[in-house]
Amino acid sequence: MMNLKNTSELLITLLSQANKKSEKKVYNCFIRTLTSLKNKDLSENQSQLIQEKLSSLNLKTTTENRKKYYQQKLSEFKSFLKNEFSFTSEKYYTELGIAFGLSFGTGIGLAIGTAINPITGTSIGLSIGIGVGMLIGMMYGARKDAEAKRQGRVI
Repeated sequence: MMNLKNTSELLITLLSQANKKSEKKVYNCFIRTLTSLKNKDLSENQSQLIQEKLSSLNLKTTTENRKKYYQQKLSEFKSFLKNEFSFTSEKYYTELGIAFGLSFGTGIGLAIGTAINPITGTSIGLSIGIGVGMLIGMMYGARKDAEAKRQGRVI
């Protein structure tokens, strides 16, 4: 059974063996996530579920492309934490808000710009729409991140 301590030790060992900066970044991110979980006041049931998930990830498996493998496992683990306990990473909602703001702002800006002037209005509407959409998305995301932090759901 893999617990937080064993998994951290395994990842620290892999980190010391890694040569590429991108591979080290994946291990460091995984280690930060585990350290944050250690510092949380988890119930016995939550700890048990996390241990079971860590065991099911098969982190001791040797693979050809370790960076890709561990990146995939980190993503799977973070997804599990989000779905099971509503834990999010720092700035999770801000990044999500920016992405949605960009996509909606592009569409709305294009529609308004085309309605005003089909030739020059398109570029002006597009730039204003993207800027406003991104700003609104960022503000909404920052508010949601602050709320998650207050509730102790940020890892």
